[in-house]
Amino acid sequence: MAFVVCNTSLQTRTFSSATSLAPHSSKTLTIFSTRKIRQGRRTTNLSPLRVSTPLTPTTQEQQLFEPEPQPTHHSQEDRNPDEGDENERSDSKFSWTDHWYPVSLVEDLDPSLPTPFQLLGRDIVLWKEPSSKQWIAFDDKCPHRLAPLSEGRIDEDGNLQCSYHGWSFSGNGSCVKIPQASSEGPEARALQSPRACAKKFPTLVSQGLLFVWPDENGWERAMATKPPMLPDDFDKPEFSSVTIQRDLFYGYDTLMENVSDPSHIDFAHHKVTGRRDRAKPLPFKLDSSGPWGFSGANDGNPRISAKFVAPCYYMNKIEIDTKLPLVGDQKWVIWICSFNIPMAPGKTRSIVCSARNFFQFTVPGPKWWQVFPRWQEHWISNKVYDGDMIVLQGQEKIFYSKSTEGSEDVNKNYTKITFTPTQADRLVLAFRNWLRRYGNSQPEWFGSTTDQSLPSTVLSKRQMLDRFEQHTLKCSSCKGAYNAFQKLQKFFVGATVVCCATAGIPADVQQRIILGGLALLSAGLAYVLHELQKNFVFVDYVHAEID
Repeated sequence: MAFVVCNTSLQTRTFSSATSLAPHSSKTLTIFSTRKIRQGRRTTNLSPLRVSTPLTPTTQEQQLFEPEPQPTHHSQEDRNPDEGDENERSDSKFSWTDHWYPVSLVEDLDPSLPTPFQLLGRDIVLWKEPSSKQWIAFDDKCPHRLAPLSEGRIDEDGNLQCSYHGWSFSGNGSCVKIPQASSEGPEARALQSPRACAKKFPTLVSQGLLFVWPDENGWERAMATKPPMLPDDFDKPEFSSVTIQRDLFYGYDTLMENVSDPSHIDFAHHKVTGRRDRAKPLPFKLDSSGPWGFSGANDGNPRISAKFVAPCYYMNKIEIDTKLPLVGDQKWVIWICSFNIPMAPGKTRSIVCSARNFFQFTVPGPKWWQVFPRWQEHWISNKVYDGDMIVLQGQEKIFYSKSTEGSEDVNKNYTKITFTPTQADRLVLAFRNWLRRYGNSQPEWFGSTTDQSLPSTVLSKRQMLDRFEQHTLKCSSCKGAYNAFQKLQKFFVGATVVCCATAGIPADVQQRIILGGLALLSAGLAYVLHELQKNFVFVDYVHAEID
């Protein structure tokens, strides 16, 4: 996957959150920060925390790509993760639940409605409390009869109301209303029972992303842990950026392997973000690795620096030295920062934030000359997703059959199952090595995951490439544009009918010709809008048809 297109100007990232302890706790833990984020033409003031992953160097390059303390250096082991030193162990056990996970771009959340989401196999509901203006995450089940709270609504008092029996919950998880309870006696005291409370997870807003800590008992750890941050270049005026999210029907490990692999770009994304005739060797070297993740880079032009921050953050920095007429030598920089969130086995949310420092006039943003809308950039980004989709579906089917038929650990036997003779695959092997050594070969799923078929093994190509369900309905820009296109199409269809019906009425031939011409024009515009709407719904992708 490679997103080189850019969009909304994240001129200044924001970090704002307020998190509190579990319901009925006597303390409140709050993390504040104030920065400003400019998404498209909207400006939102949030609150400051200039934080990043736990790094200390002073320069941007050092902060993002300097090896971590006590790194593990690699040689032949990089190419054969299953042959590493079995005596090597991490000093601390990696826990999948002790991390912040971005669950959505804030601008794509509807504050007037509860939104369902899955994180590590656990159903949660996201909603914004009107009184505190804070985003809240609950376990998506009412404590009464376990109905999904995401099917509820935000009531007149600003509480989350269950749609089954009307129980209402405030932002701290306390039950504030049980319509069926009498006002006196034991039933009246049910509101004070801890069993009446919704389970609440720590949340915070940073850089336009809503983060959730997937452990309702981890409030103190969440307060002490900083979320991953985008590079400082996203703040600079010479950079423009684009954000997109899409739910993908293949697993976390499949997506992470894909984003660790720049060498596929020229083929899987031919004439979108790469070209087949420009493919060349990419000799990557691994700089360091450990429970925290790994980093590496190649030499040459372009130079690609990569860093994986466990469990789901991956940064690619692409530097291109070029020379242009009139302006001379230029250094183009592209950032592709992806958050790959494990929703459930075989289902992953991809959130990508890209930035570049060239051709800003083609990028949506707040400046008057940045006229391209965000939804148009998403058409291109969705082509990138589609270029990978069926390829990764086929790959995952084979890995899944290997793991079920022989109970093989794909990560341990990866170099036996696959053939990876070039250094271009070094970062892929580094990820599989990390997942085996520190990640228990798969995310720590909530509940039982046995005997579950992966979606990629049963879904059709049409379902795998369904942009409408995976993206459009979850994107404020694309959903709004799609609805507008539909309204315009209906208008032009109506205009066509009216013009055709009235074309024979005027006695003057010239007026009849005008009405007939307007009918043809309206019909043509309706057809164009119909065709453009396909970019929001489904576009077939056949690699062999792209010359």
